[in-house]
Amino acid sequence: LEDGLRLARAMSYKAAIADLPCGGGKAVVIEHPGWDRALAMRTLGRFIESLGGRFQTGRDLGLTEEDVRLLREETRYIGCEGADSDEYTALGVIEGMRACLDHRAGIQTASGNPFAGLTVAVQGVGSVGWAIARRLHEAGARLIVADVDERRARAAERAFGAQIVPPEEIYDAPADVFCPCAVGSVLTERTIAHLRARIVAGSANNVLAEEALGWRLLERGILYAPDYVINAGALIHGANLSLRGQRENEAEVRKIYGRVREILALAEREGLPTNLVADRLAESRLKTAKTYRDLFWGEAKGASGCCA
Repeated sequence: LEDGLRLARAMSYKAAIADLPCGGGKAVVIEHPGWDRALAMRTLGRFIESLGGRFQTGRDLGLTEEDVRLLREETRYIGCEGADSDEYTALGVIEGMRACLDHRAGIQTASGNPFAGLTVAVQGVGSVGWAIARRLHEAGARLIVADVDERRARAAERAFGAQIVPPEEIYDAPADVFCPCAVGSVLTERTIAHLRARIVAGSANNVLAEEALGWRLLERGILYAPDYVINAGALIHGANLSLRGQRENEAEVRKIYGRVREILALAEREGLPTNLVADRLAESRLKTAKTYRDLFWGEAKGASGCCA
């Protein structure tokens, strides 16, 4: 439940930073012995449908294609899935990573290809991690990958010439960038001490086990692209598609570059961790946003987030 609450908070901040006309929320399905998974999905779908569009969901970590199929049988309010979702998330991560590299190099605007010859350690090569790894490979980066599913790691080795390391050794990988693309809370006091990369930028949610660890990254001189800023591509696409009918959202997702640059510049100027600066920006926007009643009373004009 604590993880679900953190995810919901991050979704609220993600929507605020991205200037989207929606709030944030997270639906979390907790497994237990003897449960009927299909019934749980159908029940969740019926509940989401009963909200009349005030909450919209989509595929996320742990949900299968079959789960999504069952949800779709019960509710209209599910989107942000499939290859488009993965590609938009990957694009946002690449833009955020580019922003970190340009900031570190003192480059004022995005230009050229900063990935050629770069070494990136990718933690998790599932659907989104794979899309990110593919883009990095195409841009000339060298990849080091780790995944709890050895088959996925081997596939990345074949497709991208990636070097495979055991999951517990990915933090020690001699990389320029650490790209977490699996579960959250992977950066702890212990793992941060092992990091050899000077930039952290990936698609995983809640990367920091504790918010205070942003200070630890700052002390070590490691540049951190706040997770809910950099991984917002699927939400940006999904919200624009469902709320505005806008199908092509590449230009909107590329704005992540500018948002990350703004946060990095503010953090450097004020001597603060980037995650705290991002939180402050998101909270300032939430304070000036319309109330729940303004947004949702009567006709459902917004959504609480694209999540699962």
